[in-house]
Amino acid sequence: MRQALAELVGAIRGELAELTLSGPRVRQANIAALAVGLALVLALILRLSNPWWAAISAFLCVQASHPQSWQKGGMRIVGTLIGAVVSFALVPWAVYDPLATLLLLFAAGTLAILGALLSPHGYAWQLGGITAMMITLGALDDPTLALSIAFYRTVEIILGTATALLATRLLAPAEAGVTVPPPGWHSLLGPNWHVLSHAMRTGMAVAAVPVVWRQLELPNLSQMAISIGAVMAVPTLTGISDKDQSAITQRMLQRVAGCLLGGVFGAMVLLMPISQFFAPWLLLLMAGTWLAMQIQNGRHGIANIGAQAAIALILTLVQDTGPAASLGPAINRIAGMIGAIGLLLLVNLLLGPPIAAQSAGDGKRG
Repeated sequence: MRQALAELVGAIRGELAELTLSGPRVRQANIAALAVGLALVLALILRLSNPWWAAISAFLCVQASHPQSWQKGGMRIVGTLIGAVVSFALVPWAVYDPLATLLLLFAAGTLAILGALLSPHGYAWQLGGITAMMITLGALDDPTLALSIAFYRTVEIILGTATALLATRLLAPAEAGVTVPPPGWHSLLGPNWHVLSHAMRTGMAVAAVPVVWRQLELPNLSQMAISIGAVMAVPTLTGISDKDQSAITQRMLQRVAGCLLGGVFGAMVLLMPISQFFAPWLLLLMAGTWLAMQIQNGRHGIANIGAQAAIALILTLVQDTGPAASLGPAINRIAGMIGAIGLLLLVNLLLGPPIAAQSAGDGKRG
């Protein structure tokens, strides 16, 4: 762990030392900053309930080219729509039954990761599962809120995604880029059957969120579920326990580091008197996302830190009606993200190594 932390710190220093003002890296950072700013302004004008989701969606959907952005943005919209419709239909029935609620959360978490790792439309599966988790958890205490949560979540995602697509259409290159095809669902019955164990662990951790939340009175249970899904959505699984656990640990560390970087930057902005004025606040937020996008696209392999730093920064600086007035809501949101890491570690500790995985030594001998 100490070595991993040292490598992470070194990578962050390397990225910051290599910040540039020219080339494809800064072009994508410029597009991301513009998209985030525009999405946020539009969300505030429309008085959406959670304007930060529009800004986050804009940041995440800005890719190196317009076709890549369109692919990711399209899957984000489709996945959100399907997750919202399915959860809205099931939540009124499930939330009155604790067992049904746990099963719904388990299914959402499991399918989100299975689809993310196997399907050609993996991002849509991941967003569908995350949306279902959010609506289910948001409506636990009041099922009548399900429709409102589903509606605003969908509108915020579509607005932010559309803003990113407009910005990349106008400013990003048209080259599609090369993508590696996913293994497909059929591989679950063959070489990728170990993915099921990994996905079910995710489902178990997500299902445990409301139980732990009620017992310990932790903040922001929705952020906990989202963080669990994000950490477990590793790009690939090898089926070798040591390698896969190392990849998950790296994602955990990068998520925590990103939360801290974005949160600290946001707190510094809030300490400035000018942050209570709209224009300086917006420009500082855009500057932070510009920096985060450069880190995400650097060559030191810490893309998750850049993405998470942008998310934490947006969650810190944006409240319901505009500039944040205090750090309280941000602390609750970021605490929910970090709390998810602890819950995931606990689930993995209780379950032990994945049943389908091999040890590194066995993999080499085979």
